[in-house]
Amino acid sequence: MAKLIFISPYMKGGRNAARLAHRTRYFATREGVQLLKDDNTHLPATKKQQKYIQRLLRSFPEAKELPEHEDYATEPNRQTAFDLIEQIHEDFVEPMGSRENYLDYVANRPGVKSLGEHGLWNADGKVTSLENAIAEVAQHQGNVWTPIISLSRQNAERLGYTDLENWQALINASITDIAKGYKIHPDHLRWYAALHEKEKHLHVHMVIFSTDPKEGFLTKQGIRSIKSALVSTIYRNDRLHIYEKKDHQRSILQQEAEEQMASLIGQMSTGTLQNGKLELLVTDLAKRLQEVSGKKVYGYLPPRVKRIVDEIVDELSKDERVAAAYALWQDFREQLCIDYNQTPPQRVPLSQQKEFKTVRNMVIRETLRLSEMNFTFEDDTMPDEPEPEEPPAPSTQSSARTIYQQAHFYRKAKTVLNDADADPGEKAMALVTLRRLWEEGYTIAAHQLGKAYRDGLGSPVDREAAAEWFQKSTEAENDCSAYALGKLLLEQGEFSQARIWLQKAATQNNQYAQYRLGKLLLIGADDIPKDVDAAIRHLKESAVQGNQFAQYTLGKLYLLGQEVKADHEEALRYLSQAAAQGNTYAQYFIDHQNDFNGVSVGTTVLRMLHQMSRIFRENAAQPAIYAGMQIDKKRRRRLQEKRMAMGHKADDHEDSGLTQPSQ
Repeated sequence: MAKLIFISPYMKGGRNAARLAHRTRYFATREGVQLLKDDNTHLPATKKQQKYIQRLLRSFPEAKELPEHEDYATEPNRQTAFDLIEQIHEDFVEPMGSRENYLDYVANRPGVKSLGEHGLWNADGKVTSLENAIAEVAQHQGNVWTPIISLSRQNAERLGYTDLENWQALINASITDIAKGYKIHPDHLRWYAALHEKEKHLHVHMVIFSTDPKEGFLTKQGIRSIKSALVSTIYRNDRLHIYEKKDHQRSILQQEAEEQMASLIGQMSTGTLQNGKLELLVTDLAKRLQEVSGKKVYGYLPPRVKRIVDEIVDELSKDERVAAAYALWQDFREQLCIDYNQTPPQRVPLSQQKEFKTVRNMVIRETLRLSEMNFTFEDDTMPDEPEPEEPPAPSTQSSARTIYQQAHFYRKAKTVLNDADADPGEKAMALVTLRRLWEEGYTIAAHQLGKAYRDGLGSPVDREAAAEWFQKSTEAENDCSAYALGKLLLEQGEFSQARIWLQKAATQNNQYAQYRLGKLLLIGADDIPKDVDAAIRHLKESAVQGNQFAQYTLGKLYLLGQEVKADHEEALRYLSQAAAQGNTYAQYFIDHQNDFNGVSVGTTVLRMLHQMSRIFRENAAQPAIYAGMQIDKKRRRRLQEKRMAMGHKADDHEDSGLTQPSQ
């Protein structure tokens, strides 16, 4: 994006406008000077030109913002030197001998876009009395700023800023931001402006002051904020066009990257991992953790134990699936920095990456499971969101038509609620539709309402409302709703109530309820005593229906001889059924059936791999525009400062979803 030039000299009250206000016009432009011939313009700038430019730039450092200075710096020949000196004289020196001269110059200089006898305008349009305006500025006792806003001709033509009306609209639209930048109350702001046209650029000269002589102060931050407001307006359409192109390119790359990341996460979540070094490290960590007192989280561990945790994380990161996912995540993160000309952060091992610090505590948590010898179920990935069956079509044609219409509205509302990109208004209407369907007797709508309030789809999360709708659906004999209610109560720690609803769903032959109920009775809870016989019965009922997690749990119990008498044959039967459905833990137990200690450590390592998939899924969640990266607060602040330096306002919200908070 091409830059906008904004410079703002000022004249102190009662004094000359600048040190060089009375300097004799530079010898190169004075009357009678011998002008350079065209064939000499390409020669290097003369020593006198160079020295004089140096003096001018010392007196007027803001002149370095002029496009003529950029031309001179790029190619310092006699022509570019002449153009720069002439422009500095026009903008800073010659017209500023006094305030009267400056405003008269702005209104009447060659190239001004005239509004009749002069080219001066303000918020009301053309200034009716140039003399009154000149007198007002000349008599003002406070500071008067003389900003210049410039666009190259190429950009002015492309963006439509060759017309006076567009410049007037720009200034009027930005005047509140301009007042804020100068620390002048908008009600006190007084200003005049005129548009000047040159061969290479168009620019607006302004005169700005406050009716309160003591008010007004311009800082570098003020200049940035004013420039940001102007850029936001001038380049709005241009930005949209650029972002469209970038978004199209990004969407292609993002889709490929998302698919690659999803594939790697999937491989981690279901894959196997056998690593002798990892098993030794985990065994060592388990012993060390037993010796540690106090909180057993990474930040509180002794340095020697932390080193073991880091070594386990780095060993996990050597797995080709984890390594590929981490490299892809770092690519995402670096691209964000490159887009804003920010130096990408140095790549560090996974164990030292702040955004993945949850990995270290995951390693500790999984190792504690091993050291405490708790029975684990490995059911984090169980797909247990069964949907209620839709009512069968009635016999009469009129009733059938009504049912078909209700089914159509039900499916549409369900689709909208589950669409992450759906408009919030559409989701709110979907909830209204489901309530209406419930009132009409279409009972399964209550189940969707329960899910919506439980998961915050179309409304804030409201677990109490979710429980009420699940209960209504359950009372209408939807067994999956009884299970959903029981599971919700389990998550809230209401075990007695959860047991009631899980029992109801289990009697309706819901395999997930049978499994959850068996699991609850196997381990017990605050107000639920252990009942191993009932637990085994429910687990077997679920296993008969093909639930691989129930099959795996039974196989593991019989193999280890925990809570039941060891039965190697029965264990292999259940484990084989689960392994046939892709259960990697069951297969691991089959492969290590004669090494119970080794299988426990190996299972812990496997759990770590699967937990890594969850952590990568969380860290690769897609923001609104950019794919899958999270940055810490300091880096986010530096990027924000960079955006503002490029001419954006702090509240532009162009990339509002660019980043999310660190984990």
